[in-house]
Amino acid sequence: MISAKSMKIILRATIFIALLILMIDAKKYNNNENRDVYRDWQEFEEFLEWKKMKGNGNKMSIDFNDNYNNPDFIKNYGKEDRRSQDPPPVDDAVLMARFIVNQADWTSVATISTRKDIESFPTVNLISFSDGRLGNGSGIPYLYLTPLDFTAKDLAKDNRATLFMTLAQGNYCRRKIWDPMDPRCARVILTGKIKPIKNESPELDVAKSAVFGRHPALENMPADHHFYFAKLKIISIAVLDTFGGPKYVNVRDYLHPPTPNVTEEFYKRVHTQQQDYASDSQEAYNMKPMSNFLNPTVQNI
Repeated sequence: MISAKSMKIILRATIFIALLILMIDAKKYNNNENRDVYRDWQEFEEFLEWKKMKGNGNKMSIDFNDNYNNPDFIKNYGKEDRRSQDPPPVDDAVLMARFIVNQADWTSVATISTRKDIESFPTVNLISFSDGRLGNGSGIPYLYLTPLDFTAKDLAKDNRATLFMTLAQGNYCRRKIWDPMDPRCARVILTGKIKPIKNESPELDVAKSAVFGRHPALENMPADHHFYFAKLKIISIAVLDTFGGPKYVNVRDYLHPPTPNVTEEFYKRVHTQQQDYASDSQEAYNMKPMSNFLNPTVQNI
């Protein structure tokens, strides 16, 4: 049987433990409350800073919205936008590759990372690019890079890269209700080396026209970011545009089709055959063989 003295000791210990638990919970609550107050104050200070900048009429160095008042921007992204056209037939991988590259405004660029936390791991970034005017591209991806960005830092050490474009970037696959992973939602993978274009190179004007023609906002990038033009020297091309696995396109065939205006030539020559297939189902159209109108001429580079 527990004595009265022992009972007092147990009671005191229980009270002490209960008070200790209450003190710990109170401290946690105060810490959380302090953090919340500090975070709210930070947000308030950021709001005041934003309001001050707005009142002074200050702007960020890059304002993409301003370009919607630019006639050149409207010209390139409105009147000349030809993305409503359907892609070429699936039996012409060369033409399909050129079509996807020309239709895309941006690309996923995979490089070997130089970041310390993931050094030597593959990494990816989004880069705006252009191969020329819509419907009349060169097939060569031209990029506008800054040494401050992850991609350019990686390329300075190892310029091997892979670029990925897909028709899922536009409205075509959405209209077909195709998931971006559906093989019929065509994609192209270009692998090679990204090389800067020298200032004295005549290709510099071509790159400027291609990139700024499709991305007018990039022309206003800050001078202290030291942007430079570069291009992908392609060594491998893979296309997936239907069921049955990827197709591998010869680089010479890709770069030297019989006409520079690939999209226009396709629609001019294939119009009659498209009419013949108009009554067929989409499945029958995909399975039906079509002659390769634009069988590329192989030329030496």
